[in-house]
Amino acid sequence: MFGQTRRNTFDDIFNFHREADRIFNQFWSDLPTRQLTPGPGSFQVHTNDDGWRLDVPMPGIDPQHVSLEVAGSTLNIRAEAPGASQDGALRFDQTVTLPQFLDLDRITASHRHGMLQLTLPLKESVRPRRIRIDGVVNDQTQKQLTNA
Repeated sequence: MFGQTRRNTFDDIFNFHREADRIFNQFWSDLPTRQLTPGPGSFQVHTNDDGWRLDVPMPGIDPQHVSLEVAGSTLNIRAEAPGASQDGALRFDQTVTLPQFLDLDRITASHRHGMLQLTLPLKESVRPRRIRIDGVVNDQTQKQLTNA
């Protein structure tokens, strides 16, 4: 009987809960904070019925120093601004693999307020189109035929 202690299961449960809570909180507080604004090398893709638009932020880079190259289904965006920083030239290099349904021969680019905008249209073969049904009479034609 000596040396025996009575265990309280509620204390064990609460201790386990506190320890799990501590580990969980430590995990989340140790994660690095994430940037909410797009930084260099990030871009946004917007889609519509005509194709895609890529917005690539390039603050402080003159459009004369930007080079766009397409090879196969790969788009390469390069920029080098001489003397933009203390270390010398500011360099930007981004490679994007594009899907086959985009018409890479008709890409257009514009630069405004530090934002490079690329317009990538859909190929004509994948663009939705209306098909007219022959033999269908619309309401106005039907009314004209019955009034005559």
